[in-house]
Amino acid sequence: MSMSERKLTPDLFRPAQLVTGKSEEISKPSLSFWQDAFRRLKMNKAAMAGLFAIVFIIVFSLIAPSFSKYGVDDQELMRANLPPKIPGLEKVEFLGVNGVDIRGVNQYEMKNIPADQKFWFGTDVLGRDQWVRVWKGTQISLYIAFLAATIDLIVGVAYGGISAFYGGRVDDTMQRFVEILYGIPNLVVIILFIIILDPGILSITLALVITGWIGMSRIVRAQILSLKNREFVLASKTLGSTNGRLITKHLLPNTLGAIIITSTFTIPGAIFFEAFLSFIGLGIQPPTASLGALISDGFRSLRIYPHLAIYPAAILCVLMISFNLLGDGLRDALDPKMRR
Repeated sequence: MSMSERKLTPDLFRPAQLVTGKSEEISKPSLSFWQDAFRRLKMNKAAMAGLFAIVFIIVFSLIAPSFSKYGVDDQELMRANLPPKIPGLEKVEFLGVNGVDIRGVNQYEMKNIPADQKFWFGTDVLGRDQWVRVWKGTQISLYIAFLAATIDLIVGVAYGGISAFYGGRVDDTMQRFVEILYGIPNLVVIILFIIILDPGILSITLALVITGWIGMSRIVRAQILSLKNREFVLASKTLGSTNGRLITKHLLPNTLGAIIITSTFTIPGAIFFEAFLSFIGLGIQPPTASLGALISDGFRSLRIYPHLAIYPAAILCVLMISFNLLGDGLRDALDPKMRR
């Protein structure tokens, strides 16, 4: 009897068993793109350390001035140039926070400063509390930095997106204007505004408004040029999507990673830009305090009173390093090629 003529009996036929139970369960939770990016960001210890330092400095700059009973401009020449003195750490001599200057003289005892007056960051040449001035200066520097990032987001994204999306003569005209602005250094723009206005926050803000958004606009333009002819955008256009829907639902969401990374790197650049201008006397002017202005004042007497420059310089360095570490972490977390 051939195989084709044999009948299937229960002994010869065994139906396939459906696989059920835990073998079909999904072992890992389903994650969106942003959830997966945040998970990878948390795995980057350097980026998380930078994020923690940034949040700590921002929060501390808001609440730390209230720890002192003195205002940012309260002057008293009798307590001028006092070295730092922190309660509880006075016994640890190598920290340099026991009220003794570099000549080994206890300035608090020599000037008969009351025992209840202890200045954690010392005082400046006018007797102002450096603790309050440093943290108020941090507020000013952070304000300028986040203002630069906001200008990048509003002006740079809009300008670069419109230029790339419409293309043709619109793109050519807008890019020629960008090239003209890009050829003008920021320092020249600042000097021009100082001739018209007084040096200060307004001059720096106007300079950032004019030239600070150019880098962001170029990055957004390049991203949208590479996306607008992709299949998913053409399919959406074929189905009748309006230009507004194409931009808000397809182009901008796929450009958001580059926008966030660029903004993160813009902030430390703006902090350094403000510090540099204040250091050479073209930025924030006295009595307003900023990190750059405080470093400039402390640099003049660095050998005699180093505390006037060390503390604002340390906060400036920590801010710039932290933002760069966070930017590197975001770049790796938002890059699909870095997924694992």
